[in-house]
Amino acid sequence: METPGTDDTDDRMRLAQTMNSMSATSTISKPDVESIIQAVATIIHSQMIEDQTAGNEIDEDSELFFFSEEKYIKEKPESFDEKRLELLRETPKVENINEFMKALYDCAQFSPECCIICLVYINRLIAFTNLPLQPTNWRPLILCSLLVAQKVWDDRYLSNDDFAYIYPFFVTKEINKLEQKFLELIQYNVTVKASLYAKYYFELRSLFKDSSGGFPLKELDDKDKQRLELRSEKYQDAFAEATEAKKREINTIADIKYSSKA
Repeated sequence: METPGTDDTDDRMRLAQTMNSMSATSTISKPDVESIIQAVATIIHSQMIEDQTAGNEIDEDSELFFFSEEKYIKEKPESFDEKRLELLRETPKVENINEFMKALYDCAQFSPECCIICLVYINRLIAFTNLPLQPTNWRPLILCSLLVAQKVWDDRYLSNDDFAYIYPFFVTKEINKLEQKFLELIQYNVTVKASLYAKYYFELRSLFKDSSGGFPLKELDDKDKQRLELRSEKYQDAFAEATEAKKREINTIADIKYSSKA
């Protein structure tokens, strides 16, 4: 993960203020969140290796190329030296994916449930588009899916500006477009039924079956199941409004105001 420049004082202050105002919806400890992130990273890595073994590629003319860092490398070649290109194109280990997600968590402080929701969204995108995971698209995909998941689940969430600060490979305008394309390709279907969440929950928990500590995240209770379905349905409804509002240059869900209390 890149390190922002030393002249970003105003951005750091703004981000710190945003972070301080956020309240997590879970009291789970940081070490436990890191265990959940490790499980998600393991699944993402497994899918990437499977795609590479199958020789799945993305054509540069495909709209799926939108998520490849190669697209932005071609647009700004002067920003990338050989060492940086080599790092970006290297097939990640589970630890690399884990470290990237932990860095996002350390800044965004998303609730641990967002890890499961983001995995739902990534798999939904794969199911809808046959998108293969590659060394140069897993970071943008994780970023987009967590960005959307936090908006759906958490009472307070970071703005796209903040995510651009956290991962400065992209500027805010590019993140806005990435989010919009991500949502278009999953057909704005951000609804997560409690039964689907439970399926992913138990899949992740199975990775801990031999662990003495067990899986650190509890199942959703009935209230939270209802909350998840209501919030994700409201979020999806808000995108119908956003689509109609394109002429007014409203491009992201952050621009749409709606009640999320459940």
